[in-house]
Amino acid sequence: MSISEPAPTPVLHLNRTPAIGEVRQSPLSFVPGSKGWQQVAACRGIDAAVFFPEDENDDADIAKKICGHCPVAQPCLEYAITVREKDGVWGGATQRERRSIIRRRRRAAARQRSERELGSRN
Repeated sequence: MSISEPAPTPVLHLNRTPAIGEVRQSPLSFVPGSKGWQQVAACRGIDAAVFFPEDENDDADIAKKICGHCPVAQPCLEYAITVREKDGVWGGATQRERRSIIRRRRRAAARQRSERELGSRN
């Protein structure tokens, strides 16, 4: 598994921010290079400033609430992680939260590699 591949299971902590816990699975998957999911996103038509607040830690709540009801929040989040989007709220996650997701995925992938290596030695 690489960072550019979606995690087989969501790596979001349900006990953190309510908007992240409410991220819903979409029947539209994220396909690199394709942005068809943007056509049905809940943020479509909303002022972009809502999703790119000056201070993500304090002003991201409105964006997260919108993302919490979005049918394509997961593909949006995967897109932001894949292209290493630096700013804004994507799929209900701020830049800091996306970096945390990437770190967790890297650790999980490293654990899996370790387990495979240990298993192949036995």
